[in-house]
Amino acid sequence: MERVFLAIQNFSTLRTFSSFLSDNYTIDSYSDEVSAINALQENLYSFIVIDLSPSKMDGNAILKYLVDSKQISNQPVTVILETNNLQKELDVFNMGCAEIFNPPFDSLLTKKRIQNVITIHSLKKHVAVYEQKLITDPMTGLLNKDGFQTKVRKRLKSKKPGAFIMCDLDGLKYINDNFSHLVGDEIIRGVGKCLEDIMPEDSYIAHISGDEFCVFLKSFESQDQIASCCSLFLKTLQSKVLLPDLSRPVTTSIGIALYPDVAGTFENLSSKADHALLYVKNHGKNGFKFHAPRDDREEALKGRQECTNVNIDLMLKERVGEEIQTWLKFGEFRIVYITYKKYSSPVLSAQLCLLNIVDKGNRENPDSKKIISLNEKISTFIKEAQYPGIFAWYSINQLLIFSLKKETLPQGVKHLKAELANEMNVLQLDIELIERFTLEEQI
Repeated sequence: MERVFLAIQNFSTLRTFSSFLSDNYTIDSYSDEVSAINALQENLYSFIVIDLSPSKMDGNAILKYLVDSKQISNQPVTVILETNNLQKELDVFNMGCAEIFNPPFDSLLTKKRIQNVITIHSLKKHVAVYEQKLITDPMTGLLNKDGFQTKVRKRLKSKKPGAFIMCDLDGLKYINDNFSHLVGDEIIRGVGKCLEDIMPEDSYIAHISGDEFCVFLKSFESQDQIASCCSLFLKTLQSKVLLPDLSRPVTTSIGIALYPDVAGTFENLSSKADHALLYVKNHGKNGFKFHAPRDDREEALKGRQECTNVNIDLMLKERVGEEIQTWLKFGEFRIVYITYKKYSSPVLSAQLCLLNIVDKGNRENPDSKKIISLNEKISTFIKEAQYPGIFAWYSINQLLIFSLKKETLPQGVKHLKAELANEMNVLQLDIELIERFTLEEQI
């Protein structure tokens, strides 16, 4: 049977409450504060009654212990007051007590009030369990996406510094495809366990999706401490989370954004951390990086090497102009269209046109919608134009066009300027024809 706690010295009052509860509960009764507090240290009770009436037993000391130890939040605590002192009753309720009983005790009314307290407490426990399930990821036992957002948003309101850490498992698809999704799930659980072991205890740790985890550090002394945590996590992951055949280490890429230095909202922190993570993904993986302004541009160029079958290193093996090679090597441009054909000559002469697209309203930060519209028109023009041997790369506000046929480029640029005439009121095109250089034919 469940147990109830009665700290009542008056025998008549003790007998009254015992008669209401003895049919359904085991009763532990105490007449002095020392033994009562010792019992509360060892047990949790379904119902607690403390007599605050003047007597040899100090009921206020028992109540103070429950408040100080925060046990009053998970046990239904009620008190007995001899007089209707409104201020005293208000103070008791503010401490977290669920009910107050004043003598004389009506049998039916007191019993009903006891039942109500017990029922309400039971419902609160069920609600708390349900609420915890709503914010918990069933696979890892960590916070889920909603739970993480809720806790971090609440934390940001305090204006205290924090660190938003985004982790993305490297090669989860490879693991699932080669070892099964069951192994993939075990790897995910292992990553979550490593985060729990390494990150500070007061951190918010969440499994957001299949291969994505997020951590919010609420307290840290410096960036070096954050870096140390991330470095230790990466090393621990490789030593403790292993593939069945040990063919490769399990690694993850990490991006970090500091609050409030880098961003002041949950959305912006998440975005900045994601941009830093993308930089790590594109530069070898298995590492971590604090957000820097360059990472935002890296995010905008995500997927820039899609759509191409051209070996850029091979194309630029025989080149003139180190700057051109640097642009392409470090992924500043995305190939949008290619009409590359094999030519008989092993070395091809080419021309390069660089278009700088500048937003007159804001030269430092072009309007992305305008740029997208302009890039779409440029892409359409290149696809529809009947100029053979054209290559085109574009970034946020620049376009590179290669021509492998003499006079093609000047003609194409003239046509392109005409096509973009409607955009000239909001954008300007600074078109520069760079000297001819050579490309080695792709074999």
